[in-house]
Amino acid sequence: MDAETHSYRIAVDCMGGDKGPAEVVHAVALALEKLEASDKLILVGQEPVLSPLLRLAGLHTNPHIEVRHAPDAITMTDKPMQALKSKKNASMIVAFEMLKAGEVDAVVSTGNTKVLVGAGTIKVRMMPGCQRPALTAILPRKSGFTIMVDVGANPETTPEQLVHNSVLGALYSIAMLSTKKPRVGLLTVGTEEGKGGERINKTNAYLKELTKRLDWFEYAGPVEGFDVFQGDVDVIVTDGFTGNIVLKSVEGLVHMIKELLSGKVKQNPIYIFGILLLYPLLKAVKGQLRPEKFGGAPLLGLNGMVIKGHGSSNRYGTSAAILMARNALKSGVSSRAPEALSEVNMMLEEIKEEMAQ
Repeated sequence: MDAETHSYRIAVDCMGGDKGPAEVVHAVALALEKLEASDKLILVGQEPVLSPLLRLAGLHTNPHIEVRHAPDAITMTDKPMQALKSKKNASMIVAFEMLKAGEVDAVVSTGNTKVLVGAGTIKVRMMPGCQRPALTAILPRKSGFTIMVDVGANPETTPEQLVHNSVLGALYSIAMLSTKKPRVGLLTVGTEEGKGGERINKTNAYLKELTKRLDWFEYAGPVEGFDVFQGDVDVIVTDGFTGNIVLKSVEGLVHMIKELLSGKVKQNPIYIFGILLLYPLLKAVKGQLRPEKFGGAPLLGLNGMVIKGHGSSNRYGTSAAILMARNALKSGVSSRAPEALSEVNMMLEEIKEEMAQ
């Protein structure tokens, strides 16, 4: 849609999450409270299932909602190529076809990550200059937030792809967090030169040279695990294997702390008084750390906006993912990427020639 109208059409895959389509319908109801009046949500899934749920939620006559029937569903055990061949009428695949055809401006799904990445790459295609897509998460840090890219799309990356992740992450930070000149760090096992293996060392060398040529992001050098939350970098670049482990570890830590506090209170009720005194602080910290704060991870590098929600997302997390799709579209996060990638790729070729001499 025309950015000036601030009107967007977002397809929501209703059949992919762990909590089922009923929770997605509740998420849609929450999202509608914050979307613009001209926005539209297209719920993709089994119409005989969705229609009664919409009626129960009082949304069956809502003019901002449309149902697109998709009789099949992608499961968490489906393989990407198998699903693309045998489940062409699955809700996720139908949503991607709609995005490819220009019927919607974004797709939100909490379904199978591997199928989502594969289907997105094949159906929506990569934007010019980008080799592989990257899932991008916003994580809390000591002062504000940091972008981590990749967090699960591409487990094995080349130095060139890590450079692309740097570009995509920096542009996302500028668009979504209003960062003026993002500081980019390369996640590795130490900040000393030479640590991390050949792939990391080559990426480090490329980024050091690129930061001399670009004026819109700054390469801060290699960073370690504790810099994710304690450092001063705006973007942390890594491969999808490492990034996914970091992301899942953070989510597990948040849930563990919550369970530990609950267990302590049950063991000794006197802790309740301490918690009451600290309630304002605990509430603020919980708001900063809760996994559903930003709702989803955009699959950057595609010719369309795709937001991946956590498979176990509740209505609040899925609602946040829908709102994230809308905000990402409004920010124009993808509009600058092809030009920036083209510029960086040309510089990379020059850098490689210089290093070979």
